[in-house]
Amino acid sequence: MSDTVTMKPEQPRYSKKQVGLMIFAIVTCMILTGISGYKLLPMQSAIMDHFHIAESAYGYLNTSASWVSVACSIPFGFLVRKLRCNVTVLLGYSVAVGGILVQVFAPNFVIFVMGRMLEGAGSAFAGLVTWALILNLTNRSHVSFWSSFMTMVSVLPQIIMTKGGTTLMVNSGLTFQQLFLIVCGIYGVAAAIWVILVPFSLRIYGIGSSQKPTREQTIRVMKNKSAMLIAFAMIFFNATSMTFTAYIIKFLTTKGMTQMQAADTYSITTILGLASMIAFGLLSDKLKTRRKIAIMSFVAGAVAFVVLGLVPANMIWLYVVLWGTLPRSISGMTSATATDIAELPSDVPIINSVRSTIAQVGSIVIGILMGYGIQYFGYQAMVFILAGGMLIGAVLWFFAKQVK
Repeated sequence: MSDTVTMKPEQPRYSKKQVGLMIFAIVTCMILTGISGYKLLPMQSAIMDHFHIAESAYGYLNTSASWVSVACSIPFGFLVRKLRCNVTVLLGYSVAVGGILVQVFAPNFVIFVMGRMLEGAGSAFAGLVTWALILNLTNRSHVSFWSSFMTMVSVLPQIIMTKGGTTLMVNSGLTFQQLFLIVCGIYGVAAAIWVILVPFSLRIYGIGSSQKPTREQTIRVMKNKSAMLIAFAMIFFNATSMTFTAYIIKFLTTKGMTQMQAADTYSITTILGLASMIAFGLLSDKLKTRRKIAIMSFVAGAVAFVVLGLVPANMIWLYVVLWGTLPRSISGMTSATATDIAELPSDVPIINSVRSTIAQVGSIVIGILMGYGIQYFGYQAMVFILAGGMLIGAVLWFFAKQVK
């Protein structure tokens, strides 16, 4: 961890203690507010029943927050550079809470989706600051480790909502609207932690999405074969790790599990994944390779989804072990590749921005198609299609020769 925050020369310097407290605040707030992003996970059936919708319509809900993130990432980046960090984060939290309240009182499904989009806008706005600050505050000589650590932090809320959200709905009998109100309270706690531990004077700059690329940079990155291959590979990983996650509990119930059993089972894969992200991040730094680990991870993910589709409920533990280990390293490996791929150091944020945009747009399209696919062909067929997608991801990484 560095002695001071990397800021403009005229900005105040911060001690190691202040930096440590800021990192604690960032990580804690990311976990707390991340609960909102995964709150739909245990609520699919309840929401579908409440609004009388099918999987095809649910696919639009499942991807709606991403629409806003893609559309607003660049303008949000410019705003973040103009505002103090506290103003940005608190404004983002306020917009997110407003979106959640719209969902709570939505009279129909269309308004509900609009509320989810508003929530996504606020979350994305605040998220730009939290991710960028971590990159400025931490030692970048261990890039794979820190990329994996941040990915691990972003996944922790998935465990909380998979287990905790399901428990509250099943055992306590809370409605999804009541759980949404609890999430609003969690945002309040996160806001208080941020205000107390993060100096009001803090500003940040150099955020990738806020840097408008030159025409030459854009052309150079778009012609970069490895950058494009990895960006498209990430589409297939997102489809399995994020988009299908919204359906996983319901799918496991079709195999004869109760909702609580399904939640417990999937939460184990995520818990294993937390250790795996750190372990493979350290291994990548040690062996000085990301490409080989990523290829093996995609292949392991394909096998995991084949197993998920074939085995009965009493053998789902095979899927848990397969999906909870190697595949969980993919996000960290992907985030750490920009410095390998970039022809010039100034291209690094542009590569990250382009990759993120391609991956998110692709995931939105696949997420919508997935809802229709599940509705018309069933969950079983979709699982095998996703396994094929993971194999495509492995092939794309194989040809990304520029990555170490």
